[in-house]
Amino acid sequence: MKLPRAVVRIANAATNLALLTGIPRPPYNRGNALIVETIGRRSRKRRRIPVGYLDDGGRIIVVVEDGSRAHWVRNSLAEGGHLRIHLRGAWRSARLRVLEADPEPYLKRMNRVHAAFVRNEASAPGVIELLPD
Repeated sequence: MKLPRAVVRIANAATNLALLTGIPRPPYNRGNALIVETIGRRSRKRRRIPVGYLDDGGRIIVVVEDGSRAHWVRNSLAEGGHLRIHLRGAWRSARLRVLEADPEPYLKRMNRVHAAFVRNEASAPGVIELLPD
C-alpha cells in the first residue's frame, strides 16, 4: 500500500529541513541520506527531495522506488544528468548515472527502515549512482 501523496510531501519537507540543519530524523541522518536538487523539466522550478543512499566504497548509490521514471531522475536526465546534492552538510554539483543493476543487494546493505520503505513504495526500483563534481 502506497502512502498518500500529502503524507509523503510533509515527510519529505520535514526530512529536508532536518538534513539541512544537521538534526537526525530517524531513520535518516547525514550519513545515510542526502537532498537532491533538480530543475523541473517543464516548470523550470527548483525541486528538492531527500533520498536515502549507500556509501559503496566511496560511490554514492541510491535505490529509486520508480527507477528512471522517478520525476527527479527524469528532471536530471533532461539536464544532461546534472543536479545538485546536499551531502554531509554541503551543497555540491553532481552527475547522475543510471546503473543496470539489481537493487536488492544494495537494499540489503542500507538502513533497514529505509530499505523496507523503498520495497513497499517501489513500482519498478532502479539503481542510481551520484557522482559529485
